[in-house]
Amino acid sequence: MPRGQRAKVGDKTTNQNGYEYTRTEERGWVGSHILLMEEHLGRELRPGEYVAFVGANHSPPLTLDMIELRRRGDFRTTAKARIAQIETRIEELQAEKELLEEELGRETVSG
Repeated sequence: MPRGQRAKVGDKTTNQNGYEYTRTEERGWVGSHILLMEEHLGRELRPGEYVAFVGANHSPPLTLDMIELRRRGDFRTTAKARIAQIETRIEELQAEKELLEEELGRETVSG
């Protein structure tokens, strides 16, 4: 896209590092690799998710085999640490469930 012209939705540009961006109506400039993954998933990325390139090639044309969906912290934690995190979450959810069941029981008795 020539300098000085207003970008239209769907216009593409490549930054100095070689990453391609696409102009969107709602979100402005978004990495084309992100849009490709979101189209593949049928949804926008969730908080904590990001798209990474599998290899060094990130130049257009982009294809799904060039990218992968990742979650923040995936590579910083070991499987053992991740299992511990999940078990902690399960315990928290179980405690919350028990509190709600108690509350429901009280409502049934008084209602």
